[in-house]
Amino acid sequence: MEPKKQEMVLLLTKNLQGKNINNALPVLLEWKQTMERENIRFTPEENQLLTEIFMANMTPEGRKQFEMLKPFLKQYRHF
Repeated sequence: MEPKKQEMVLLLTKNLQGKNINNALPVLLEWKQTMERENIRFTPEENQLLTEIFMANMTPEGRKQFEMLKPFLKQYRHF
């Protein structure tokens, strides 16, 4: 993975730590906007990694909510 992408993934991980799904979504959407402004795109494999990072600390209920939101998030080319 390119260094800039790695930096952005680390930033996302740090900003999502300890947040529930309701608090994580605004962080995720802001991060996605930054990615688009900087024209950073991820491969399908990298997108899978991002999904795993996002879901790592979620409760089962949070994961269920995230699964329902994934179609919406795919519109934005990440996740």
